[in-house]
Amino acid sequence: MIKRLLFYVLSELYGLITSCRNALYDRNVFSSKHFDRPTTLVIGNLAVGGTGKSPFVAYLVQHWPFPERLGILSRGYGRKTKGFRLVESTSKASEVGDEPLAYKRQMPEITVAVCEKRVIGVEKLQNEVDTLFLDDAFQHRAIQGDLNLLCTTYDKPIFIDKMLPLGRLRESMEGVKRAHALLVNRCPTTMSEAKKSAFESFGLPVFYTRVRYGSPVGPALNEIKNWHLVAGIADPLPFFKQAKSLGDIINQESYEDHYAFQTADFQYWEYIAKQCQADTGILTTHKDFMRFQEHLADYPNLLNHLYYLPMQMEFVSEEAAFWTWMKQSLKR
Repeated sequence: MIKRLLFYVLSELYGLITSCRNALYDRNVFSSKHFDRPTTLVIGNLAVGGTGKSPFVAYLVQHWPFPERLGILSRGYGRKTKGFRLVESTSKASEVGDEPLAYKRQMPEITVAVCEKRVIGVEKLQNEVDTLFLDDAFQHRAIQGDLNLLCTTYDKPIFIDKMLPLGRLRESMEGVKRAHALLVNRCPTTMSEAKKSAFESFGLPVFYTRVRYGSPVGPALNEIKNWHLVAGIADPLPFFKQAKSLGDIINQESYEDHYAFQTADFQYWEYIAKQCQADTGILTTHKDFMRFQEHLADYPNLLNHLYYLPMQMEFVSEEAAFWTWMKQSLKR
């Protein structure tokens, strides 16, 4: 009871602070910079993590219909470096962050960079790209994007959430007003009309998407029937649920989002891998695999038993309507 009361007070205080900050930007007390070039698309959320933002960014890049030079600018959460850095396919997650590295290896032809200060990052990339996707920049109000795309999920929608630390919201629901469209991820094939009405009550274009998982990617060609699961992401439950369809789950371990695996963690998973039979593997997410990968040379058993589960976003329906809206919004 006391803990919940404390969380309530802290949530109210946090909400007040973020509302004051937003008000200062709204009244131009704090400046917000807009760039004529490149075109900037802000992709973000009101809640912390787990809203399908990363698969959506990848989808946008892979399906972009205009013949342009594309780039992704991220803060690079979890990296041990600071400042502006271009991401290369040979970069390490500890240098650039797991998500930017996953983007680069998934789409090596595009420019990927990290920078805590997005304005500086955009300035560095002005002559390199025509359209820049600002990953997780909805609260980074020092920059004013051409389009703000807000992500939420069907199972954990923003309208039933609460401010941190009582809930998962980084700012109040007033922030929805800055969005140009709402992307609802993790949708079932059949959706509740009442819930759809709730999403559409914001008065924004609403598009419904879901995640489609691929087959595990890893070292062996034999069929794996048993899995150890490991995830260090904001919401591992969808990953764990999907993994159950792949075979028997021996155990599952979860860590905090962007967790920096320590030597003891690698030793533990090396020990688990050493016990694995030919039909047993260790399965993680693509993002976590980026953090594992730079250490695998030191752990040969883990190297031979570690798999990741690829995923991508797709529209439940109205994909064509989304791109029509995008072209109209960007006046293309």
